[in-house]
Amino acid sequence: MAEATSPARSLTWLLLGLSGQALTLQTRPSVDGAGPAPRSVLTQSHLLLPAQALSSSEGRCAIAHAAAHLLFSPLGSPAGKLKPMSMAVMSAIEDARAERLFMKRFPGTRQWFLAALRGSVQRDKLSCESLVSRMDLALMDDRYNDDNHWVNKARQLFEAQADRDLGDYDAFRRIGSLLANDLGQMRVPFRPELYCVPAPYRDDNSCLWIYEDQRAQPKPEIALSAAASLPLSANDSTRKQPADNSELARWSYPEWEHRTEVLRRDWCTVVDRRPAWGLQQPNSASPVLLRGAAPLRLIHARRLNRAHRLHRQWEGDELDLNAAVDVMVAQRAHLPVDARLFIRVASEQRACSVLVLLDMSESTNDRPNPGSTCLLDVEKSAGLLLARALQGSADRLAIFGFSSNTRFEVNNYRLLEFGQPLDGAVQALVTSAPGRYSTRMGAAIRHATQALICETTASRILLVVTDGAPSDVDIHDTRYLVEDARHAVHTARDAGLVVHGLAVDPHADSAPKNYVRRIFGWGHYSVVDNASDLPSRLCHLYARLSDA
Repeated sequence: MAEATSPARSLTWLLLGLSGQALTLQTRPSVDGAGPAPRSVLTQSHLLLPAQALSSSEGRCAIAHAAAHLLFSPLGSPAGKLKPMSMAVMSAIEDARAERLFMKRFPGTRQWFLAALRGSVQRDKLSCESLVSRMDLALMDDRYNDDNHWVNKARQLFEAQADRDLGDYDAFRRIGSLLANDLGQMRVPFRPELYCVPAPYRDDNSCLWIYEDQRAQPKPEIALSAAASLPLSANDSTRKQPADNSELARWSYPEWEHRTEVLRRDWCTVVDRRPAWGLQQPNSASPVLLRGAAPLRLIHARRLNRAHRLHRQWEGDELDLNAAVDVMVAQRAHLPVDARLFIRVASEQRACSVLVLLDMSESTNDRPNPGSTCLLDVEKSAGLLLARALQGSADRLAIFGFSSNTRFEVNNYRLLEFGQPLDGAVQALVTSAPGRYSTRMGAAIRHATQALICETTASRILLVVTDGAPSDVDIHDTRYLVEDARHAVHTARDAGLVVHGLAVDPHADSAPKNYVRRIFGWGHYSVVDNASDLPSRLCHLYARLSDA
């Protein structure tokens, strides 16, 4: 470390005057080569400044920012199991909160911060560092306008809490956690070893955190961005990403714009895929399959004796009242009379085609309780149970799964095709299907509709299983994808299909969501409160709709 120079001595006195605390000011030597630019490091006894900050306005801003932390920030909060992206966003929120409090005490420092933040905005990228830099300025400059939904949401949440209590650290930390989760859902790229606090005058925020595992704690002179040993992921997830899935074909579908009532032609791309992940043989004695044994027997019983009432017969067991009324009307009008006045009960095997469309978005990997089965595994077990029940019958079953990564990639996993036997390879294929990305339901329904239209059976049924409202990372209007899915359902019904939704969400039909009724219509949806009930509910639903 270099000895304090005259500019450093002046900044030391400035820090003492602003914060009331005497810290040792030292300089960090410049680092040549690639990598994050050095940032200030604040500790309880020292402030390390980059060498280039001493002779510029950046040094004055760095001193003011450090004083804001010393006065208003709780230093050394436990990091716990926070992920690097969460720590980065929470730290940026705390930087803004501390500076806002600091500006109330020293109003003249506002122009210092604003000038530095305006010069550090990165508007030409869609990365975590770029979005945080835009958020930093939005939280300090009320005249700054940004067209990004996430930045505007950050401003709205921050200002609402600032109006209530700017000193509530825990409330602002919750805001940071929520915003970090949104970035993960948006799959914004984040690499901890390359991330650097956007504003050059701000410190690396290492003073805000303390690590339980001392081996994971960075050295004081290393910024938060240098945590190279942490997992690298575009969505800040520690889930191991396996190999890609094999692509079969690509299809273009329209999408409904509800505000202008325009059907956008060739707007979405559906990619047919086969899972290429590690295959695992399903456990036929799993609790989920055992719970479905009763509905499986019910389906077999109904399939062996499907009685249908045949109207307007020459002979039968009971009188057809509608036919009798028509005869009386014809006699009064002196018209020819149809003497077929009876109803006869006959056993008839009417084949139907059923396509089960499974929501396989990232949220289906969640487990309600530690040790419980995730919804994705329950969905797969329900589909396999129904397939087992229909073996040997005249009905035809297909199982598709869907997830989306913007409108350019709506993945459709063809797990079981119509007429394909349920062998060990198919069961392994179903159980190995991945759950990831988002839920662009409308495009998936349109693709499933095209598959069902090609079936020649008398009855064609589409069963959609989902755990939440349609969503995707490129859509911020909560109604947009709901209305598009509703339009897709109406299109399927116009083509002669029976469409029914199964929502594994206790709040799917209650305010403020109400999405399931809007999409499928009254009487054409079911709400499953407990995910473990899904296999039996799916089998009962099939038995009811196929006999209609």
